[in-house]
Amino acid sequence: MKLFQRLLVAPAALGLMAPVAANADTAFSSSTSLSGGAYFTVGSVADGGTTDKEEELYMQYAYGLDVTSSFTGEDMLYMGMETGNASGPLASMDSATGGTGAITLHSLFYAFPVGDLEVTAGPLLDQDDVVAATTSAYSDAFRLGSMPYSLAGGETGPGVGVAYSNDSGVVASVSFVSVGGADATTGIGADDADDVSTFTLGYNGEGFGGGLVIASNDGEGGTTGYDTFGGGIYYSPESIDATFSVAYDTTDPESGSDATDLFIGVDYEVGPGTLSAAYNSTDVDGGDDEDATGFEVSYTYALNDYVTITPGFFTVEDNTGDDDSGVVVETAFSF
Repeated sequence: MKLFQRLLVAPAALGLMAPVAANADTAFSSSTSLSGGAYFTVGSVADGGTTDKEEELYMQYAYGLDVTSSFTGEDMLYMGMETGNASGPLASMDSATGGTGAITLHSLFYAFPVGDLEVTAGPLLDQDDVVAATTSAYSDAFRLGSMPYSLAGGETGPGVGVAYSNDSGVVASVSFVSVGGADATTGIGADDADDVSTFTLGYNGEGFGGGLVIASNDGEGGTTGYDTFGGGIYYSPESIDATFSVAYDTTDPESGSDATDLFIGVDYEVGPGTLSAAYNSTDVDGGDDEDATGFEVSYTYALNDYVTITPGFFTVEDNTGDDDSGVVVETAFSF
């Protein structure tokens, strides 16, 4: 689940997370930081699920731990673990995580700088772990999100990525992930393995920016290969405390229909919290049966430095039945 990594790893990489106290043989070194987060999600979705029968009030959880270590003060070894019990229509929430209650390792990689470049490599790298371009500044913390094809993050395996940035705001990245790279019978970059390459190019300016993303899965390991292209822009005017984001994403699978997704999101500072609203429209070639639209509105406010509450509403077109409309309250804990 990428939400934990966005909220917890970035501060750790910048050295903002307080390290765990060292105690020789019994604790971490002073360069190691442990952070974590938990989500309690409760809600009801009218006409939920494909059968329109999953509409009772219920509750689910997600829990994650992140461990970062630095050996030079500029590098980072990252290990991410998580678990959860997501099911039913709330399994589409951004915080949702599946699992059995047992903490499992989901990411393991090492990042280090080389001049203006940052190199990332490891045995557990997600397709969207190395992304320099920013295609949307929307919070993406409730139900809807941008770039569902180009930055889906569905592939994990041994991988390597390189990101570039300079003082002018220009950024770029390239990454390669081999899904079968942990299997001696398949290997890295083999003829019968799924390998995905991702390229990004963007500009991060003062109050505005945007980026382009290209991803390609060769589909040689038995799954359906694809080519994607997407892009987006964001803008934060000086006159109001708001950020506007627009993103457009496309996918061309080796089999099946081409699809496009349009996303529009707004975050607006209101009182002690942030009011967020988003809309997306998915268009699948070959008919209207798989087309979908969605809308959400939520309000996130902090009870203190470590606990936030987000009540919200969403409605998503369900082409197999009535639209799914949900009322949800999430409580997020970070430590």
